[in-house]
This record gives sequence, C-alpha cells and structure tokens, in this order.
Amino acid sequence: MTNNWKYALLVAAMFPTAAAFAQSGDQGRKAAEQGRYQEAKSIYKSQLNNKNADNAYFGLGDVYLRSENPDSAAYYFNQGLAKNSKSAINMVGLGKVEMAKGNRAGAEKHFADAMKRGKKDAFVLASIGEAYLMAPEATEQDYNKAIEYLKQAVERDKNNAEAYLLMGDAYLKLGNGGQAMTSYDNAIRINDKSPKAHLKRGQLYTSSRNYNEAEEAYKKAIELDPNFAPAYSDLGELYYFAGQYDLALSTFKKFVDMSENTPATRAKYASFLFLTKDYEGTLREVQEVLKSDPENKTMNRLLAYSYLELGKPEEALKAMENYLSKVDQNSLIASDYEYYGRILARNNQPAKAVENLEKAIALEPTKPELYYDLANMYAREKQFDKAVEVYNRKQEKLGASNTDYFHLGNAYMMAEQFEKADETYKKITDANPTYAYAHLWRARAQANLDPETEKGLAKPHYEEFIKLTNTETEKYKKELIEANTYLGYYYYLKGERDNAIKYWTEVKTLDPTNTQAETALAEINKTNSPKKKR
Repeated sequence: MTNNWKYALLVAAMFPTAAAFAQSGDQGRKAAEQGRYQEAKSIYKSQLNNKNADNAYFGLGDVYLRSENPDSAAYYFNQGLAKNSKSAINMVGLGKVEMAKGNRAGAEKHFADAMKRGKKDAFVLASIGEAYLMAPEATEQDYNKAIEYLKQAVERDKNNAEAYLLMGDAYLKLGNGGQAMTSYDNAIRINDKSPKAHLKRGQLYTSSRNYNEAEEAYKKAIELDPNFAPAYSDLGELYYFAGQYDLALSTFKKFVDMSENTPATRAKYASFLFLTKDYEGTLREVQEVLKSDPENKTMNRLLAYSYLELGKPEEALKAMENYLSKVDQNSLIASDYEYYGRILARNNQPAKAVENLEKAIALEPTKPELYYDLANMYAREKQFDKAVEVYNRKQEKLGASNTDYFHLGNAYMMAEQFEKADETYKKITDANPTYAYAHLWRARAQANLDPETEKGLAKPHYEEFIKLTNTETEKYKKELIEANTYLGYYYYLKGERDNAIKYWTEVKTLDPTNTQAETALAEINKTNSPKKKR
C-alpha cells in the first residue's frame, strides 16, 4: 500500500511482498502467495525427488527466507546444490540469503556463480532481479539492477508474466508509475486471468491515489479467484483509507480466514484491529498468539501499544520493556520510540520520555504529532522555553498552521512571554479574522500585559469575541462570561456606570448564580463613584 501508513510501521518487515518468482504452474508459489507457507513447504517437499528437484529446493528455501528463517533457507539451498552442484537457481538462493543479511558482496559472488551457468535461464535472471528488488534498504541503484536482470529475463522468455510483474514493482519503487503500469499491462496481456497482475494494478492505482480504479482492480482479482487472499488484504486497507472501518475490517477478516493460521498472519490481523481502534480486540488476539509464540516481535510491540491505548500505563511499561529486551535496537521504528516516550510520560519518567520522543522525531521528522507530544512533555515539566523551541522547530521543518500558532502561543503564555503570545495569536486573526477563539486568546495575552486593567488592552479583543459569538451563547457560554466580566470591570474602573451595569447584567443573564456579578451590581448601585480597585 503506501509507505506512510501506520500499518506498515506496526508490522515492519514481517510481511514481504508475496511475489516470489517461479515457473508457470508452480503450486508451491501459488500457496506462498496466499500466505499458506506450511502448504507451500509441503508441496515443495513432495517434489524433492522428482525431475524438478532443483526448483523445489529453491522454492522451499525461498519460503523459509520469506518467513524470516534464513538459516533454514540456506540449508535447503545448500541441499539443492548438494544434489546438483551446477544448480544455478540455488546459487541465486544463497545470494538471496546473503542479501537479506546485508552482505552485498557475498550475495553478488553467488549471483556471479549462478550467471556462469544460468545466464540464459529466464528463471535465474528474474530471481536475481527479485533479490535486488527485495534487498533490505534497497537503493535506486538496486532497483535499476533489478530492472536490468528482469529485462534480460523477458528477452529470454517474452511470455514471462511473472518477470513483468517484478519489473513493474521495481519501476514503482523508482517512482515511475507509467513504466510500472506498462509492465503490469504486459503481464495481463500475457495472462489476463492472473489475479496477481490485477492486484498489482490496484496497488499502483492506490499509490497514485486513484482509489476508484484501485477498488475495481482488487475486485477483478477477487472475481478471477475468490480465494486470492492478498486481494482482500489490500482491498481492506483501501477501505481503511476511505474511513469505512467496518467494511475494512470485514474485508480484511476474509484475508485472515483464507490465509494460513500462522503467527505472522494473526500479527497482521492484530495490527489491523489496532488501526481500527479496537484495542480490546487487539489485546485478545495478541495474548492468544503470545501463548504459542512468545518471541513474536510484532505481537510484543502491539501488546505495549494496546495497554497504553487502554489506559493501563504500568502494564504498558512492563510490556514495552519486555519488547525492547527481545529486539535488536537497530530495528526499532519511530512508533516504538513514540509509544515508549508516551508510556514513560504516563509513568512519571519525563527525562526518559523526552529522550525517546526525540529519537522518534529523528526517525520520522515529518510527523507533527511527535512535536506536539514532546512540547507538551516539556510544558508539563514547566520547561516552557523548551516547549517553545520544539514548536518553532516543527514550524521550520513542516511549516506553520493555525494549530501550530495556537500551540506556540499557549507555550509563550505558559512561559509568561505575553507579547510573544499575542504576536503569535495575531497571525491567526490576520489569516482568519472571524475565528472567534483567536480573539479570545489575544484578549487573554493582552490582559496579562495590563494586569491592573488600566489601559484596557484586552477590551477590543473581548468585544470582537462577543460580536462573533453572541448568536451562539450556549456554545460559548463560559468564554462569554469571561469576556463580559472583563468589560464590566473595565467600565467600572472607568466610572462608566451604564456600560458597567450592561456587561455585569449580561454575566448575570448567562449565569444567574454568578456571585461576582451580584457583588459588582450591588456595589455599582450603592454609589455613583466607583472604587479604583476591586
């Protein structure tokens, strides 16, 4: 789907694209694409002694590699080579293992060995291309290498639909949607009954925000194969984007029901429950999986996240620290630091909370909520100058909105920098002169600059607020009482008896039990010479 969706962060790299290249009619591949890895393994194991043993060992190793078992993957690739020392495809498999480990030099040595024997084999060429496509932290250079090998594959086999699909994926990674669509269309031209080809078109339409076409493509994939689980997964995600959460969840549940009942699939489902804010459901799913798979990274992550969302910070802290003890610190994602920071804040550990929120911002500097959380953390610790610095940093990085001016103005207010606060709120009234609350905030800033109400600095702003809200008195009741109280007191000090009575009477109308208004009106009625101080 898209890179900025939180779902992708939750499941991290657990679910690589089910685009394992294999020859036409490979039932093991088809099972793997459905997320039925145990079935795929069984199919490949049944083929280890037949004439397709080379491909079966490769397919079996590839399934293990995709389910994050690189040692088992390497074992089967090596077994394939033990049976046939000239097996180019299993040399590719060993290269894929090294690539997954981040050992590019080792991977390319295996690829070079494979090319000595299989440079005319479309299967070998496309598999090397896929290895570059799926490489951890793949670069533009990797995607171009993938395309180079995939082009060689289709030169060797012009009807190689799978190679065209992988080529489309590579072009999509490079941001070349036009070439990606051409590649997917070529795959459909070769095999218009391929649900995966239509799925890929749907993913491309989703990435370009053409959601109607994406929905049609996913539905076409399902029409061609009602049991094609990945189409339900992406269609469910599409409905999530559209805010149709019930439909999203029911569609995604079909994906889960059709896929193999594995911790990986259930982790994906738990992530989806979390996104739809079913935190109780997430917790139940997580706890059930952890009974049989206590080391599951995604489930341990979601356990901590869910406890926090359910208002259980102590349980959240215990779960988060357990999760952090199980994972390589280099594999942590921005949301891990974000949630850890929020959890620490709820457990009265502000210094560590700030440290982790800063780490989250370093990893995801374009997420505005992180700046707000960090600034609020500083504000709670009465470090208002630091809160101001965070808001300014956010504006420099992401630009400023009225929401940002509101938060920054409030930070200046708490820091008692009232002139700065008023200057900031003024940016809102300049851009949106009929936004009533901004006039209220300016009034409060000006009132603090004139604590004795001698100059009446807040007067024009309170008057403007009243003018903008007097037709919705119930909605703004509390704030209107504040504005009329200020004006009543201001006119009382100025000796303008009628105006003072007018505003205090309005306070009394808004709140008949208001003792301050009663006292003020009684005092005014006692004398025509108001006191200078209340």
